[in-house]
Formats: sequence, structure tokens, C-alpha cells
Amino acid sequence: MKNYIIFFCSILILFGTYTGIRGSSATTKVVNLVALGDSITHGVGDPAKKGYIEGVKVKLEKKYKAPVKVSNFAIPRYPSEKILEQLQDKKVTVQLKKANYIILYIGTNDFRKSANYQFNPLDVKQINRGKVTYTTNLYKILENIKKDNSVAPIFVLGLYQPYVEYSNQKEILNTIKHWNEEIAKVAGNFDRTYFVPTLDLFQNKPKSLYFSDALHPNPAGYQLIADRLSEKILKEPSFK
Repeated sequence: MKNYIIFFCSILILFGTYTGIRGSSATTKVVNLVALGDSITHGVGDPAKKGYIEGVKVKLEKKYKAPVKVSNFAIPRYPSEKILEQLQDKKVTVQLKKANYIILYIGTNDFRKSANYQFNPLDVKQINRGKVTYTTNLYKILENIKKDNSVAPIFVLGLYQPYVEYSNQKEILNTIKHWNEEIAKVAGNFDRTYFVPTLDLFQNKPKSLYFSDALHPNPAGYQLIADRLSEKILKEPSFK
């Protein structure tokens, strides 16, 4: 009887050790997050240079209970055509192919350039021409990303309106709305590609509380973007 009890306890210990190993291996699963964009995705305006990407990373790690590896390829001042060039870089494509989630936030510099960096008055014809070029590039960007990774969901962020100091701010707001409508349309052409609005996040809020300069959010502003984006990601059907 004594030998039987010892044998039974040994089996329990071995089983516990095995399941413990399985549990620990599960927690070592790495979630790969790839981000493409300009200075906003780079985190300019945040002294820690973490921006909204860090906020998303923290929320994903909390939900997954696993580490999230971030490959942030955002470069300040990048317009959409530079992202197209960047997608030819093997370092970028390698990470895209491994990605579980892809974030794309581009268009701010396209908008600013199309306005010739003059926002009062707006050159509507020039801005509309810029919008056509931008949306064409955006379609090509998403098309190329899908070639590298047809499975991972892509989250395309819309533009916000930081130009509240201008007397024609309502006109600027409506113009950016039109750009966002086009962004949403382009994203809608691709499976598992989601438009994430940001325009409402800063409306009717004191700019001094959420921005570090005329264009870039501060940590509080980036947290608003992170919360919005995280909410969208966690609602994505593949998220478990």
C-alpha cells in the first residue's frame, strides 16, 4: 500500500511539472505588432518618444498575457509616397510577414503639403488634387502590405484637426473630414482592414492639454489615440 501511494504521488508530481511547462511555454508566445507612419507614429511630442504605440503595446500585453514585440518603422515627415518606397525594404517586409497586427497612420504630411503649408485661406483645388494622389498611394500601400501578409488585420488611422488657431478652423475641419471619408473608402476595399477615426478625439478640448506643439500630441493626447486604437484591435474578430 505504501509503495502504491508513493507511485501515485510521483505521477501527480510529474503531471504537475508537465502542465507547468506547457503553461509557461504558452505565456512565452510573442505577439508581433508592426507600425508604419510619420512623426505621430514615431512619437514626436512625447519626451519618452513612446507615443500611442506604447499605450497599445501595454493593453495588448495585458489582454494576451504575453509579450508584444513592436517593430515601429515610422519616420518623421514621411508622406505616403515614402511609405511606398519603404515597403521595398527587406527589413520592413520581413517584419510585415511575421506581423499579427499592422498599424498604418499616414496622411498628415500629404495634407499639409497639398495645402502648401498655408491653412488660411485654403487652396481647395490644390488640396483636392493632393487628396487624389494620397488616396492612390494609400491603396497601393495597402495592396503591397496584403501581398506580404494577407492574414494580419490592418488598422488605418484617420487624420485629426490640430489647426484650431485659425479663423477658418471649421473649413479646415470639413476638409479633413472629406480626407477621412476617402481613407475609410480605401480601407473598405481590403479584407480585415479597419478605419480608426481620430478626428473626434481632440474636438472641443483645450489644445494646450493634449498637444506638445502645433501639430503633435503630448503624452495625454497620445493616450487618447492609444485607447481608441486598442479598443478597435480588441474588438477585431481574430483577437482572443
